[in-house]
Amino acid sequence: MSAPRVYVPELAEAAATVGALCPLPDAEAHHVTRVMRLATGDPLILFNGRGVSWDAEIAERSARHVSARITRARAIPAAAPARLTLAVGLLKGDAMDDVVRDATALGVAEIVPMLTAHVVVPKRARGDEAVARWHRVAVASAKQCGQTRLPVIAAVTAFEDVLRVPGTKLLCVEPALGGADLTAMASDEVAILIGPEGGWSAEEIVAARAAGCHAITLGPLTLRAELAPVVAITRVWSALST
Repeated sequence: MSAPRVYVPELAEAAATVGALCPLPDAEAHHVTRVMRLATGDPLILFNGRGVSWDAEIAERSARHVSARITRARAIPAAAPARLTLAVGLLKGDAMDDVVRDATALGVAEIVPMLTAHVVVPKRARGDEAVARWHRVAVASAKQCGQTRLPVIAAVTAFEDVLRVPGTKLLCVEPALGGADLTAMASDEVAILIGPEGGWSAEEIVAARAAGCHAITLGPLTLRAELAPVVAITRVWSALST
């Protein structure tokens, strides 16, 4: 069984030398001591969400404080072939949590919750508290799957503003409207735009084309809104890796 993974966002690479002590954030210290019941000397894996991780062991443990001693720097995973942004129309219930969890595991650089014409999510699910929850979901996903990089979780953004992001923009549409060849795509920055349960309005498709978006499809099947991002991200990574 592998050592528990602990998120320490303040841990800088320059300070993380072998033998250095690293205080754990309060939430992580609570989890280590009260939930996992770990003791002094037990192993941990520390990661800062920026692609770097370290082997460590619990050096100091009390009711309010836990420090870990770094024992070894772990290998840095290869960088992704592009900076990938996922912009997705806000979904109902816990579906956005599913999107954030899976997109984090698949290595996207940024997740942009998007307001579109057919979004029907209440306003209370669009504010700072929702963004903070999605960040916690991303951290939990990274800890579970071994991902070392956390995506930026942007504030809820209007569709019109998303159209201004740089790089290659891919608009996921119904099969009758698609046609872009992903195998010919080469870009350091790629944004995938996926609509909510109700899809895109006709006006949004026109605006997206005018903004230079390339329409793509995800195959002939009708996918659940929370599954579409997984398929789209996988297709893009596959195209960029060939």
